[in-house]
Amino acid sequence: MATHDPAGTSTAERVEQAALRLFALRGFEGTGIRSIADEAGITLGSLYHYIGTKEDLLDRLMQKSMRGLLDPGREIVEATESPRGRIVKLVELHVRRHAEDNLLSIVGDAEIRSLTPARRRKAVALRDAYEALWEEAISDGSRQGDFHVPDVKLATFALLEMCSGVAYWYSSNGRLSLDAITKAFVEMTLSLLGVEPLASKPDAGPGGRLRRGAHP
Repeated sequence: MATHDPAGTSTAERVEQAALRLFALRGFEGTGIRSIADEAGITLGSLYHYIGTKEDLLDRLMQKSMRGLLDPGREIVEATESPRGRIVKLVELHVRRHAEDNLLSIVGDAEIRSLTPARRRKAVALRDAYEALWEEAISDGSRQGDFHVPDVKLATFALLEMCSGVAYWYSSNGRLSLDAITKAFVEMTLSLLGVEPLASKPDAGPGGRLRRGAHP
């Protein structure tokens, strides 16, 4: 049974959090087992009781990172019919996840290369399944004439790269709130997909006069 500190965090959780901080800061290859033990505040001998091997720990973190995007992403796709609606919600998910759980996102995005082949294939399969949700939405929107991009796969990679960068610079003490940042990323995404924002479309008001900024 895992022991707990006075704050209610188990030793296993402290080990995972310590490894996550170090993997994000130094990379998997640059992080030694002793460093994880020191960061977690436990002896090197007891560390193996909680992690197995260093790669076991990385694999758990990678699975947690990937599932944190793929599972809610699939729920979005199942519940949202329009390509535009899917993309908007996928951007919101991705930006918020990378801002609120930035260390896990950084490790999940960067450390697939550090896994051994069998584990790497599993992680890549999860990543590809998540990217496919974006690609399918963009492809559907392009076929329907809602999106206008030169290449669907290239657009998918560009948007994911843009949204993933939030993990490296977002701060809750920054100039913009996370709500404002998320809204801005949605607007930039739609612009990159060639969608004219609804708020910019003129709409007929009373007496047939045009009102700008009205939603259909």
